Amino acid sequence: MEDVSLCEAWLQICHCPVSGNEMKFFHMWKKIHAKFCEKIPGSTRTEMALSSRWKILNKELGKWRDALAKAMDNYRSGENLTNKMIQAQMWFGATGGGKKSFNHHECWEVVKYCKRFIIIPTGPAVVLNETPLRDSMTSDSPLDSPMSQDSPIEKEPRPIGRKAAKAKKAGNSSNNNSNFWRKLQGKTA
Repeated sequence: MEDVSLCEAWLQICHCPVSGNEMKFFHMWKKIHAKFCEKIPGSTRTEMALSSRWKILNKELGKWRDALAKAMDNYRSGENLTNKMIQAQMWFGATGGGKKSFNHHECWEVVKYCKRFIIIPTGPAVVLNETPLRDSMTSDSPLDSPMSQDSPIEKEPRPIGRKAAKAKKAGNSSNNNSNFWRKLQGKTA
């Protein structure tokens, strides 16, 4: 409950259209503390305690946003919201060494539309016969890594282009002309 109230107070103060982001750190946390105390009367938390707790929450909420974004990018046809949430929990656990899961869903509901935490979907990678047609920018899966460089496929040299072929032909004809003039001058001299 305290974490949710902290998120609400942070959102109201930091996204205020009047003062915006022009407050100093100390003044901002003083205002957040006042809003927090309005929501939870009799709280013993100080401005610095709230600031320290926000650092932890901010980091967790950022990791959760990234995990949800990866789950959305990895969406497969026929999956539902539950599958996406399970996959996001797996991504979140992987970033923390697999030791914990995300427990701040109420806080997420408060801040998820904030500019800092909003998820901009990029769409899934297009796949045809298990081969991606375009690179996925966010994929960290070892299954999605490109083939090794020592593959047996050899590249053939490119054929000569039209302009290069014309220049080569023109170079040979001018060579032939100069040789002809040399021979002609040699016979007359």
